[in-house]
Amino acid sequence: MNYVYIGMAGHVTCIDKSTGREVWRTKIKKGSSLTNLIKEGNQIIAYSGGHLFALNALTGDIQWENELKGLGYSYCIIAGSDQTSGASASAATAQQTATAASVVATTTAAT
Repeated sequence: MNYVYIGMAGHVTCIDKSTGREVWRTKIKKGSSLTNLIKEGNQIIAYSGGHLFALNALTGDIQWENELKGLGYSYCIIAGSDQTSGASASAATAQQTATAASVVATTTAAT
């Protein structure tokens, strides 16, 4: 299987890399425009709206959900055994950039 997975606005979408065709799309929980995810074996682990989800990588079916009670709503960095430390660092940098852009946009709009 030659797929790429996209997390955006509370959705996880699977795209066939060779055709660009959408294979499946699953709505999880919208929390912000950022939906973090990693592929871990046959699962996609995704975070959105303060909840962590496991989806079947082939079908998009939600296998489980964890509310992460007591942690609140914030950016989440997900790392798994199949992921390199470089990928984790890239995810952290992307989240910091998105946060900084959001602060600038909010400050500009308020003035």
